[in-house]
Amino acid sequence: MKFNSELEKIISDSRLIAIDLNSGHISSFHFIIAILKSDNLPQKIFESKSWKFEKLIKILKSNEKQNVEKYFLTKEFEHTLKNAKYYARTYLDKEVNPEHIILSMLADKKSYAGKYLNEIGMDYSEFKIECKKTRKMTSKSVLEFFGSNRFLVSIGLPKIINGI
Repeated sequence: MKFNSELEKIISDSRLIAIDLNSGHISSFHFIIAILKSDNLPQKIFESKSWKFEKLIKILKSNEKQNVEKYFLTKEFEHTLKNAKYYARTYLDKEVNPEHIILSMLADKKSYAGKYLNEIGMDYSEFKIECKKTRKMTSKSVLEFFGSNRFLVSIGLPKIINGI
């Protein structure tokens, strides 16, 4: 399953944000900031629910690191991107969209970004409900159950199912 063009642009923007912040890596936090700077479904939901990200931006700006030429994905963000394919499959989409990334973050209790999103009041169910208000989302019930269970996600069940 491939990423849609909107998601590829956001990932590219994540890299630019990491560069601007003098970070040596691209993390899920950079991805969230890139989402906020573009016009997409998660950004609209964040705005409508008044979920704020000032604290995250401040933290990222204060964590100055030395400038390096090569940028890599953190293991956590790489895991999030791989699991996003599971959520695209769960919601019967042919491509991975930005909302699948957010669902992946929210479902993974090991995700730093997921923890941050929970801290500002967001959770998997509420985000999914907001997505369904904006666009038609049908799902495979069993996959949705597995994908929304933080424990099953943390032990890698979506990755196992994706491999099947």
